Amino acid sequence: MQNAKQIFAIAALCAASWSGAASAAAVSSETWFGAEPATAGPALSRAEVLADLALWERAGLQHYSEADAGPQDAQYQQRLAQYQRLRSGPEYQAEVQRQGGAVKAAESREPGHAPG
Repeated sequence: MQNAKQIFAIAALCAASWSGAASAAAVSSETWFGAEPATAGPALSRAEVLADLALWERAGLQHYSEADAGPQDAQYQQRLAQYQRLRSGPEYQAEVQRQGGAVKAAESREPGHAPG
């Protein structure tokens, strides 16, 4: 009799977990994780992303977080200006090629948000 109660309890738990899993499957990923991030333009190639990151690091911006940096931080502003100059100049094209890619012909992107 004790075994029957244990088996029944286990079966009830399994049924409850299965029905919970089945109902959770109906929830969209947007509900769980939020909407897809908006993109400002065409997707970047792997080489373009790596080049952008390399220039970000070359300017020394990897040492700053959003909480640390701001308009009042002169050193951050200097590094950001250097990154923007590198990103919009021939250094970016050279870095993309070094990373094994090619810059798109109609490319005239301005640097957007910080990588990472």
